[in-house]
Amino acid sequence: MKKILLIGTALLLSSPALFAQTTTIGGSDARIGVKAGVNLSKYRFSGRSENKELIDELNKNQENNVGFNVTVFGDFGVAKNFALQPGVSLQNKGTKFTDVDGTSGIEVQQSTMWIDVPINAVYSIPTGNAGAVQLSAGPYLGFGISGKNKFKNITPNEQQTDFDFGDDAQPLTGSAGMDYGANFGLGFRANNGIILGANYGLGMANLIPKDARSNSQDSKQKNRVLGFSIGYSF
Repeated sequence: MKKILLIGTALLLSSPALFAQTTTIGGSDARIGVKAGVNLSKYRFSGRSENKELIDELNKNQENNVGFNVTVFGDFGVAKNFALQPGVSLQNKGTKFTDVDGTSGIEVQQSTMWIDVPINAVYSIPTGNAGAVQLSAGPYLGFGISGKNKFKNITPNEQQTDFDFGDDAQPLTGSAGMDYGANFGLGFRANNGIILGANYGLGMANLIPKDARSNSQDSKQKNRVLGFSIGYSF
């Protein structure tokens, strides 16, 4: 996974044109930027109607896992006010379960780390000398790299285990190692290069490990992430 991050970063840095200073993206203009911020993440469970009671309980007994995001990206202008924005992103995702299996007080916090590779289309709406409002959308591919399960209010009072990725991981305390989905963003880029933005990651891959799917009765578990960030593009 480190190789993926290094290769993606190298691709973004490979063109000298990325350092061009412009106030709007269009034509052959290009920039490079970095941004970081806070994630609020959960899972979305779904499945057949006969599993509705369990699925409703899983969706209900969740709280946001508060994590972080760090992204390096490029802006490649392809038309006036329109650009393609590939990137490499470290995303902290997961969830927090409460009242696990109907047992009052038990809490399981999952904090997972992913390397996401998004490719967004960005449309800029100029706002005079202030900058531009930016609307973005596009697909992403994610690779799970690490994580922790932290258990509270059990004996011992608090303990921690690794979060496993792969086909043979255990459901709810592990997941499949690859994700894919779509990003939707709204932001503002000032003419001095400062960027403020919000992004919603809509996971589409079923995270229930492959070896456990035959026993899950078509249940699905997917990432949902609301992120806020501040950054700078050159």
